[in-house]
Formats: sequence, structure tokens, C-alpha cells
Amino acid sequence: MHVHLPKPLHGWREFAGEVGIIVLGVLIALTADQLVVAFQWHREVQGFRAAADRELGRDLGIYRAAIVDRSCATRRLAELEHFLGDSNAGRQDKAVRPIGRPFMQTFFFSVWDNRGSDVTEHLPLDVRTEYGELYDEFRNNERVLLNERDVWRSLSQFEQPVPLDNASQMRMRELLTRAEQFNATKEGNYDYVRDLAQPLGIVPIADPELKAPGPSDSFCQALLAKT
Repeated sequence: MHVHLPKPLHGWREFAGEVGIIVLGVLIALTADQLVVAFQWHREVQGFRAAADRELGRDLGIYRAAIVDRSCATRRLAELEHFLGDSNAGRQDKAVRPIGRPFMQTFFFSVWDNRGSDVTEHLPLDVRTEYGELYDEFRNNERVLLNERDVWRSLSQFEQPVPLDNASQMRMRELLTRAEQFNATKEGNYDYVRDLAQPLGIVPIADPELKAPGPSDSFCQALLAKT
């Protein structure tokens, strides 16, 4: 028994050509769709990076502002050491102004915290790692800033013009030691964060609403009355 295959109306050669055109059209459509998706993700990633770079630039600007008045903090700590030393020797110094505290401002994390997982997955691994490390450092340093703020707040109790008993002297010694440790690491921590930001092209962005203390600020002026 012979089976007769139907012949295309215009021959097998033309039929193969028509099928090839259809296949080619499908491939072009799929490729075009992939290109559109790739372009959309490229725009998403670029938008995310622009927002993250600005956020990190503002954070770096805040950190830089906090470094500006480190000399005032160092001088204030030296005055408090003098105050404690005199108290230990039985002398009572007089503070002419509040002890105050260094400039402090928390950082921004909203862009990173609200990122979509799909967006970061489309970042190159090395870039994703660099962003993650930089944000981790800002979080770590914010915890340090908050701890330092609490220490300076606790130091304000010694503004009262009363002699310090032994327990108060020991408490002030503890607080001063902690404040001095925070102060000593501040610049080194800033340099490390700045170096992490450099490969990403992130530079400090100054916030006109934030002003670190200047020479005329109470925190930068002498604490103790001259004797």
C-alpha cells in the first residue's frame, strides 16, 4: 500500500521558505521582547543606583560634618579631664556653660531598605557587594554615634555646681573613658567609609539644613571659668 503525501500548492521549496520566514519572525519577536525586558531592567537598575548614590552621598556628607567639630570635642574632653582631676584633688571647678555634645545626625537608609530583590539581582555581584558593605558600615557607625550621644548626655549631669562624691567621680571616669574612645576612632572610621565609597564614585553631599558647630558655638568655647 502506497501512502501519498499531499504536495504543497507551490512546491516543497516554497513551503520550506514560508516556514523559515515564520520561524525567523518568531525568533525576531522573542529577541525583541528580551531586548525590551533587558532595557527596562537597565533603567530600573540605573534609577536605583542613582537614588542609592544620592542617599549614600548625603550620609557621607553628614559623617564629614560630624568630623569637622572633632577638635571641639577633643578640647571639651580635655577640660572635663581637668575638671575631674581637680575634683579628685579636692578642688571644685566652675562650669560657665553647659557641657554640650558633638554634632550628631543619623543616616539615611530608605532607598536600600526598600529596594526590590529583583533590582539588586540585576546588579553585578561586585557592585552589589560594594553597596552592601558601605551600607553595613554606615549602620555600624550609626550605632557608634548613638552610643556616643548617650555618653555625652550622661556627662551633662556633672554640670551641677556641687562637689563630686567618690561614686560620682568613678562614674565620670567611666563616661570620659568611653567618650574618649569614641572620639579617637571617629576620623579613622570616616576615612574607612570614604575609601569604601570611592570605587562607587560616591562623594559627600552637603546638606544646607545641617550645620556643624563653628568657633562661636557654645560647644567650641571654654567650659571652665578662668582661675
